[in-house]
Amino acid sequence: MAGSYRKKKGSDTWHFCSNCSRWPTSDYDETTSYNGTGELCNECKAKRDAGDCK
Repeated sequence: MAGSYRKKKGSDTWHFCSNCSRWPTSDYDETTSYNGTGELCNECKAKRDAGDCK
């Protein structure tokens, strides 16, 4: 997958495609590995599956 994961502070949804419409750009937590806590963004998963995750 991607190199980093971000989620808005107070949210349980992690994003991993920087071209996701909901990619957090402020007030977020970031990590380099997803540990299975919380959910992965459905839009990010769709972009990954379509080969369009940036």
